[in-house]
Amino acid sequence: MKSAVPSSAMTSRRLTAWISIALLRCTSGLLNITFINDLDVDCSLLWHGTNAGPRKDFGPVPRGGGRKLLEVAEGHLFTFARAGTLFPLLRITIDPESRSYVINEDNAAPSSAACAASTADATPGSLGCSAAEACDECVQLPGCGWSTVRHGCVAAHAVATTRTCLERAEEERSAEQWLQLAETLMDPEAPEFAGLASLRAAFEALENGRRVAESAESGRRSNGTLKSILRWQAEVRPKLEAVLDDLDAERLIATSRHASLASLKPRMVARRKLADAMDFISRAEPVVITDFFDGNLSHPIVQKWTLEYLRRFMHGGFYNVAADAARACCQYYEPRRIAAEAGYPYPFRPRTHLYRDHFEGFVGTLRESPSETEPRLHYLHDILMERDAAPVVAGEAATPQIAADLEEMVTALKPLAKMQPFFGGVANAKLWIGQKGVTMPLHYDSSDNLYVMAWGRKRAILADPGQYDALYPYPNAHPLAGSSQVNLSNPDLARHPGFVDVLLSETVVGPGDVLYLPGYWWHQFEQPFEDTASVNLWSYELSDAPPASMRDERIRGSALHDHMEREMVKAFKSKAGVVLSAMASGSGTHKKAWARANRTLHEAAQEWRRWMASLPNVADTAEPSELVKDFLQRYRGILAQRWPGWAPGVEWNLSEMTALEARLEARCEPAPKTATYASVCRWPQSR
Repeated sequence: MKSAVPSSAMTSRRLTAWISIALLRCTSGLLNITFINDLDVDCSLLWHGTNAGPRKDFGPVPRGGGRKLLEVAEGHLFTFARAGTLFPLLRITIDPESRSYVINEDNAAPSSAACAASTADATPGSLGCSAAEACDECVQLPGCGWSTVRHGCVAAHAVATTRTCLERAEEERSAEQWLQLAETLMDPEAPEFAGLASLRAAFEALENGRRVAESAESGRRSNGTLKSILRWQAEVRPKLEAVLDDLDAERLIATSRHASLASLKPRMVARRKLADAMDFISRAEPVVITDFFDGNLSHPIVQKWTLEYLRRFMHGGFYNVAADAARACCQYYEPRRIAAEAGYPYPFRPRTHLYRDHFEGFVGTLRESPSETEPRLHYLHDILMERDAAPVVAGEAATPQIAADLEEMVTALKPLAKMQPFFGGVANAKLWIGQKGVTMPLHYDSSDNLYVMAWGRKRAILADPGQYDALYPYPNAHPLAGSSQVNLSNPDLARHPGFVDVLLSETVVGPGDVLYLPGYWWHQFEQPFEDTASVNLWSYELSDAPPASMRDERIRGSALHDHMEREMVKAFKSKAGVVLSAMASGSGTHKKAWARANRTLHEAAQEWRRWMASLPNVADTAEPSELVKDFLQRYRGILAQRWPGWAPGVEWNLSEMTALEARLEARCEPAPKTATYASVCRWPQSR
């Protein structure tokens, strides 16, 4: 990006100017600066402070010489952006020698591409390192490191590789002794526990034990030991695995991509080092930050958090868990209580079983052998922190160890979060722990999100904001509001023909990565490689931040859709879905209801036109009748969710809800209808 050039150079009056500046700074500490827009488009003037994302929008600076006079501080950062977007056209650092800054055709970035970050530094990559067959040879190669779990030389990675080779064990040990050594090394409460270093040594011990157990004569004791070794390896391996570089990411994406998406040619989400990722964040564009923890490997999430660590230190209360059949897990829907309070405005057949369990019980479920007759997947998802980073885990105060870990997490991530546009503070954080095969279907959130992997690798499919015509979202009052009706693994183009025009992006994130996911970007997270755990940090915006629909024209259509639907729900409550469905399909409804609905929609459309007219650089909005017509067109198919006999006010149909496994159901009981879950399970030790 180009830097601003002061509109007037220093002249022979330099001494006088310096005296004036000194007097001004002595009296107020601020400088009177004029910002001038000589482009032929309106611009927004955004203040960033000393080093952050946009903090305040000083409103439009009109095209063709428009001016904005502000009192500002030396060294602070401003950007001119095209009005209605966050894409920077010119970056300005306030210099006390300059009293005005001009953006014009000569210094404005020609497109958003001009502001794109440079690519990550070149590294030898996995292919260049693979020639080394031994650890000692590998660590001598620049840019290479030894992977304990891959047993090979790969591109160096702060989490997944080491530059220190373990000595090959010469002593004779039984499989049981190797297992005992590994369990000692992995003990998170042991004084000598050293995080990743201990886990690598434990994995090597487990490998030695596995070889001994597999070569030993078969017997009940050896088989039991081997089973324990394999279980521990399955838990430790995802902690020591990662996405090594761009080549590794491309390989993982290619091997896990749904066949149905290949023809859509999804883009790859940029993978950047922190210095280069900041531009992406400040303009609200997704990016994977690959080196965020390189200089902070003591961070507990990266260094220590394993399933066993959390089992030891999480409190003994209840946690939210979703369970569903393999290849179908999991739906994430609003509680039945909310639908009941609204009079059940939309039909719904929940499939995923939401239940509450103690953390100890959840870990026990994960560690049990999967049932061959009723295979299920389980996905824990619960709050880790409340507003402004209060350490409240699943509704209860965090234990001292977890509270300290969360405080360290916020300390590390907050400078990065401040780069987000109009960052106001930490809204909350959530923990996600799931088994291989879990998918969280396509949906969007309204808040910016920093997504950190604790262990395992996740595949993420993203879609640009908006795209209602391609992604067919559920209505706002529906239990699946904010989610798409399209099944990305097997889209039904007969029902959703617009999906062929969708814009998608893909990436894989692993330990050591941080994914920045802006608000309103659609996302689907999948776990095709191994079990995973992640933490995401949502933010809230400053109270005077401009609406997202003002900053991003892609979601203006979504905002209009939401606005008109909300007005209909206000007017018709539980009957809103029926009335809208009748209007969208042209079928009959009561004449008075039709007239009232038509009036409600046109008034909402007119209110929208008035609001849009107040925004800078926005094309003329269509007439209310055209807006209503477009709104109803979108509703065709969106509301076709009913089954024979359904009518407003009918409770959910629970006939298709997945049953829990018999051994889990034995310690569970149904929850009341007013609860946010279907069952509550008690771990025997907690009774």
